[in-house]
Amino acid sequence: METLMSVPFIRLALWAAILLVLVASARTDLRERIIPNEAVIFIAICGVALGLLARPGSVWVSLSVSIVLFCGLWILVNYDYLGGGDAKLVAAVTLLVPPDRIGLLLIEIALAGGVVSGAYLAAAYALKRMHLSQGGVVPVRVARRTRGSERLLPSEYDRMIAAENSVPYALAVLGGVGFHLLSELYRCSFAISCSL
Repeated sequence: METLMSVPFIRLALWAAILLVLVASARTDLRERIIPNEAVIFIAICGVALGLLARPGSVWVSLSVSIVLFCGLWILVNYDYLGGGDAKLVAAVTLLVPPDRIGLLLIEIALAGGVVSGAYLAAAYALKRMHLSQGGVVPVRVARRTRGSERLLPSEYDRMIAAENSVPYALAVLGGVGFHLLSELYRCSFAISCSL
């Protein structure tokens, strides 16, 4: 008789927890431009646990690649091309996949980052044109509220009008990991090189 604590159940629970934490991180990054260290540490620990369950022989390779990637990304952080939380989160999510799939995951994150950045550029351009067409007067908006998502749109509007060129890259990480997970589930359902 198979117990609830079987390996597939544990892996499923870990993936569900990882996705929830990624969604929460994306929301926090969108609202405050902060990715909590606790979320990064949780994802890294879950990644190591997934590695130990699915591929115990290559966990050290995954850790090594993640550390080298983090060091490389930290150079971009020092030149203000990337946020520190973004670098930590990208390095942590590489632990979720086998070493031979890290490159693919990074490409998927970069493509998702391009989509997020493109959407932000388009929205900022449209808002600035609207702002200028009204003589530089900020249009009447709903008063800023103090609670979470109700405050989100006015905050983003203010950031875009002020030309604050920051993009919540946790959205891209979430998109890249989500796409990778869906493509792996597709491969697993057809028994094509499944790494889950």
